[in-house]
Amino acid sequence: MVNPKQSTSEPDPDAPSRARVIISGVIGNLFEWYDFIIYGFFAPVIASQFFEPEASSGDLLKVFAVFAVGYFARPVGAVIFGSIGDRLGRKRALLLSLLVMAIPTIGMAVLPTRETIGILSPILLILLRVLQGISIGGEFTGATAYLSEHSADDRRGLAGSLTVSFAMLGILLGSLVYTMMEWFCTTEFIQIWGWRLAFLGGLGILIIAGWLRWTMPVSPHFQKAKSDGKLATHPVRNCLRNQFGPLMRGILLISLPAMLCYALTVYMSDYLHKQASFPRSTAGLMVTIAIAMAVVIPVLVGALSDRIGRRPIIRLGFVLSIIWSVPLFALAVHGPPILAWIGVLVGALVLSLMQGVYPAALAELFPTSARYTGTSIAYNVCFALLGGTFPLVGTWLVDLTSDPLTPGYYLGAVAILATILIWRIPETGLTPLRED
Repeated sequence: MVNPKQSTSEPDPDAPSRARVIISGVIGNLFEWYDFIIYGFFAPVIASQFFEPEASSGDLLKVFAVFAVGYFARPVGAVIFGSIGDRLGRKRALLLSLLVMAIPTIGMAVLPTRETIGILSPILLILLRVLQGISIGGEFTGATAYLSEHSADDRRGLAGSLTVSFAMLGILLGSLVYTMMEWFCTTEFIQIWGWRLAFLGGLGILIIAGWLRWTMPVSPHFQKAKSDGKLATHPVRNCLRNQFGPLMRGILLISLPAMLCYALTVYMSDYLHKQASFPRSTAGLMVTIAIAMAVVIPVLVGALSDRIGRRPIIRLGFVLSIIWSVPLFALAVHGPPILAWIGVLVGALVLSLMQGVYPAALAELFPTSARYTGTSIAYNVCFALLGGTFPLVGTWLVDLTSDPLTPGYYLGAVAILATILIWRIPETGLTPLRED
């Protein structure tokens, strides 16, 4: 085993260059996750604009189904941008994913409602969500691979945690926009203009992110593999044939963070309002504070994993997920409001443990020639099947059973299975990145 301290003897990039690498890698996460998540926060309003005049439970199911459609498109984006990233370079793939995201950002802000163009309106909404999903399918994991390849061996956990921290910062920004509108704007303003302005607000971040991505340095690991002639001609086929074991471990690694992330962000706000009768403004504030925790704590966890390894923290996060799956929802609907606060904030702490360590651990599972493709497929398959569908499945389970705790049972069942299967995941945090 290589001592991580040995890597500190290697020359690091100068401070300005390191800062430029980090900001270039993470800025796209902030923009894309803000733009992607704002749809979930405004789901009831969007339901009333694109499906029926009143957002009934059935229409909310429809709008959450459209939310899930964006996630089912993400594996397509993983294949497209993973192939570009492993064949042509991380920089090109990251820049292209950002540019593609600009189309649905502007489109959502100007999309006519059902009252204006009829059935064509929800069809266009679905198409924009598909394009969003394809774009984001190559963003987060590309940034994770890029930063891990620019980091010293004893700083990869910290660097990886910054990608998830900025993604959560984008979600936090979306939550703040939603909460501020609920507090200070009329319902009529939100339904007519507010949700459109929320989407349009991401354009400022897009312009800054685009400039940073255009000037970002290339990955040294990719350049070395290219000069050595070790790049895969068909990255997806190479990954499925030669990296199937790491791919399965990556999917298990992402399963619980994906579900818990969207249980706490997109789903919890509406759940607290519908099932626990919290005002939307209070529910939004609760979720915003939980997301703020998931911005800060993962950075501390990532730095800790550089010292003690990834596996102890992965195991702890998964076990705590089993323990807290049902209480997360039970405390919201049974007891005084303070218990709901405890349930959500402890849930955010559990999520932060997993999010602080999985970006680096995921990148470390794959060699250079398959890193962008492998991480993208594993990550996006999980978010498509488990994360993005959680609001839809949670709403459906409660409607089907009339039991508000069924989302917790669902989360807990997956947590038990995933914990059993992930327990023997290899330790990757104390060795150099895999080469081909």
